Amino acid sequence: MRMTDQDTAPNEAADTAESLAEVIAARARSTPEAPALGDLTYRDLADSIAPRHEGPVVAFGKAPLADLLAPVFAALATSAVAVGAEGPFKRTQPGELVLPIRREDGGIDFARHRQTALLAMARALATRFALSPHDRVWIDGSVTDPATWMIACAALAAGAHISLDETDATVAWQLRGGTPLSTPDLRLIHLRAPREALAALQSERPSLTVVNGFALPEAGGLPITSDPRDPPATVPGTVGRPLAGMEVMIVDPRSGMDMLLYQTGEVWLRGPGLVAGFANGIAPFEPGHFLRTGVLGYLDSEGRLVLPRTEEEALHIEPEDEAD
Repeated sequence: MRMTDQDTAPNEAADTAESLAEVIAARARSTPEAPALGDLTYRDLADSIAPRHEGPVVAFGKAPLADLLAPVFAALATSAVAVGAEGPFKRTQPGELVLPIRREDGGIDFARHRQTALLAMARALATRFALSPHDRVWIDGSVTDPATWMIACAALAAGAHISLDETDATVAWQLRGGTPLSTPDLRLIHLRAPREALAALQSERPSLTVVNGFALPEAGGLPITSDPRDPPATVPGTVGRPLAGMEVMIVDPRSGMDMLLYQTGEVWLRGPGLVAGFANGIAPFEPGHFLRTGVLGYLDSEGRLVLPRTEEEALHIEPEDEAD
């Protein structure tokens, strides 16, 4: 059984940009004085993104997202950029964001994320949650987690404000879990937590939209998320639907045959969010083919992905721990 989503991207000038720096430049032209990142306006942020020519790979250590965003966006114009990793890298291309990812055997690979893929996923995410210039987005995630970059790009592509003050947020992504954010203007929260915690939050704050997701670094960070159009009761027990452009297939791992609705099998993914490969030259899948995630689950009758409790618990490991 396979499922795709039919969300459409918002029709704005920034959506035609092909690089992250161009997204900021487009916003700076249309709304220069609008807040973009902390105290920076879109004009300020655009002015701070100066092209860097430092070789085929530019490496940055771990630092707050607010400090990394502008230099990373600038460097991606001419180089591959590694965050939280030092190489050497055997295979990278300009415009790729290289992030560390832990293997099952405990070793570290370096996943190559194309900025074009990152933008495609970011725009799909912005559409899914109706991000707008009125939103103030707070992100609590590791800079080595591609979901953090995907969410930041979604906010900027929508012309929203990435707020550094959690008490000011209208939309929050708590990728590290923890105590749910509680602010007067908060309208939506993505909380990485077990289903009981999500259900409890919904019960305690019925006016707040609570969303869930399937976190997978090899697929761009958050290839599947809750859909606010779905009944709230579906959020705790499912991880949502694929973002626009992503395809999910449930397969019998032994025979390779599609499974029926509600039949558990291995989750396979295909779409723009998949990594370009690893910096050591190894490809986790053939181009155009599905990525075998190794995760078990099934699709319900509305195309939402449901994971067994054991799989959910395994995916709740904090991203920072996975990469260190």
